[in-house]
Amino acid sequence: MAQFMLASKSDNTSKSYFNGFRRWENFIHAQVHESIPAHPVLVALYITHLLDSGATFSSVNLAVYSIKWAHNLRGATDPTENAFVKNLQESAKREARPQKRRKDPVSSEMLIKLCEIFEDSNDLLVIRDLCMILICFSGFLRFDELSSLICNDIKMFDNYVSLHIRKSKTDQYRSGDEIFISKGSTVACPVLMLQKYIKLADICLDSDHFLFKPVFRSKGICKLIKKNKKLSYTGARESIISKLRLVGGDKNLGLHSMRAGGATAVANAPDHVSDRCWKRHGRWKSENSKDGYVVDSFENRLEVTKHLGI
Repeated sequence: MAQFMLASKSDNTSKSYFNGFRRWENFIHAQVHESIPAHPVLVALYITHLLDSGATFSSVNLAVYSIKWAHNLRGATDPTENAFVKNLQESAKREARPQKRRKDPVSSEMLIKLCEIFEDSNDLLVIRDLCMILICFSGFLRFDELSSLICNDIKMFDNYVSLHIRKSKTDQYRSGDEIFISKGSTVACPVLMLQKYIKLADICLDSDHFLFKPVFRSKGICKLIKKNKKLSYTGARESIISKLRLVGGDKNLGLHSMRAGGATAVANAPDHVSDRCWKRHGRWKSENSKDGYVVDSFENRLEVTKHLGI
């Protein structure tokens, strides 16, 4: 029964709540009090401690929801329903340290320029990184979705490629999704780059290995490691950002820059794309979540007042 109850939330959510509850537990045990059942005033004092320590609103939210989650699992009275806790949580929106600045989106022009720099390269590490960048950009992929791709998730066709997304942040019930990426007309075509990567890495698309794995060099030879090991976030970030820096200047870039860049490019395109298809391609559940990825162009923002009729 306990396993089924834990499965009521996604694995990542349960892990975050567990770690958040551990921090509360360590804090309250140091004060010689019980973590479950918790007294509402003690929870309120813990939230006050977080705010005094310079915690972000997200950190405060995580603390509250972690304590709520643990009490609900135990069938204990939820202390976070107390007015003190609720008011402090609301206060955190105004008092907590501001969130970090969002990553800047990459543009199509930047990616074309980057691919032109390495147009004649057959270095597997370079091609792997370029392939990940282009697939993320064109498929609106989060890093976890990209790093979890299995070779047999890929289906190659004449004019497009199909990606099977087994697990997504917004796919709580693991029903999976299918992403279609069409062939481009520039050097930054994601389909051609993927074909080049598959050929260089000698990848079999019937394999159940991860598509993007760490690379090793030995005596001038560059190959994917044989072990079926997923790329680490830190390793991929370092490798990808170093490539994007070549064309990104002083932009604030991260792994989310490709997803944001792809969404921004489509949103600002002169030819209108169906909102329904655009939302489905990015696997967004709500309008607010997808809008948060888009940086509107100056021209599109001017269009608003051009239609005022004055």
